[in-house]
Amino acid sequence: MARDRTGPEERKIFHTGRIDGERNGVRRFWLAVCWTAAELKHLAKRDPAKAHAVGLDLAKQMRGIAADLNRKHLDHLNDQKGGRGRV
Repeated sequence: MARDRTGPEERKIFHTGRIDGERNGVRRFWLAVCWTAAELKHLAKRDPAKAHAVGLDLAKQMRGIAADLNRKHLDHLNDQKGGRGRV
């Protein structure tokens, strides 16, 4: 049976090429997240406990980033309507 699995170097070349080739910042972020998920999947096969811990840490970081973006959006909306917010 032929080995069709990709190794770390092949994944790195594939994903960095896609990320570096993308000009749109949102899509570039999305591709980086996809690479992170792929690496986390491979880690989960090797060491489920470590993958769990890394996943929790990444989720915590992403929640912080999302909350910051949400706050900035809310501030922008409040500035547009003269500071009258419901929060």
